[in-house]
Amino acid sequence: MSPAHSTRAAASLLIVWALAALHTSARVCEAAEEQQQQTSSGKGVEVTLYPLLVRAPIFGATVNLPSVPSLPGTPGGDESGAASGSTDVALNSAYMAGILVESSRWFGEVYGLWAALSANRSTPRVNVDSDTYILNAMVGVRLFGGIAATGGVRAVRTKIDATLTLPALGRTVEGTTKPTLWDPMIGVDWKGSAGNRLIFNADFQGGGFGVGTDVDLSGDARVRWRPIRHMEIRFGYSVVHFKETVADVNIGALRRTLVVKQTLHGPEIGFGIVF
Repeated sequence: MSPAHSTRAAASLLIVWALAALHTSARVCEAAEEQQQQTSSGKGVEVTLYPLLVRAPIFGATVNLPSVPSLPGTPGGDESGAASGSTDVALNSAYMAGILVESSRWFGEVYGLWAALSANRSTPRVNVDSDTYILNAMVGVRLFGGIAATGGVRAVRTKIDATLTLPALGRTVEGTTKPTLWDPMIGVDWKGSAGNRLIFNADFQGGGFGVGTDVDLSGDARVRWRPIRHMEIRFGYSVVHFKETVADVNIGALRRTLVVKQTLHGPEIGFGIVF
């Protein structure tokens, strides 16, 4: 074979080898991209850590203070009737952190919430200061169309300082308590998406059932935006309402039962780290 023919044959083999290498590389890239899309669409297990979510809840409360001894010379026997009052709403701040583990068929979420809340009203004079701590653990199973059934437990710890001025009795009634109550919770969750960067969630949970609190209701809707692969920005709106009855609360020098209803609702914003 002449040198020219040998050169052309070597060049042809080199071209064929290069084309084969390019084809193989393209197939590898396609497989990697397909795997990434499957993971992003929920076919794998994904973990999102939320180190900080900030809420701006609008807080209001109703407090029912129990009967107290009447002043001498006032009608009504030995005790006045139970007194109650509602606060005006007030804008407060709350902070939350949590972790979310999810796949295409199931998910689990744990988060903690702390809120220092206060509200008052002038007629009648009512003041409620509340440090609220909530620990929520929930698991869910996807059933159809993004709908999931959920179940879990929620711990609610509230330090409540309530003051109610009773002009008819000429006195101020105060109550302080800080119970920790554990509520069984059940609910429903919905998840949707628009591509790989936008995820939509909405959920509702209800519980308490008198096991812990009398009533414990919550719901939220949120948008999770992923501008880059491992970062998530979360926007949403949430509502929490619970009613608790606490026995043996010190009301002045007496021990009585205190009933408090609290409602928090407002927007939230934060970021997550996706693994």
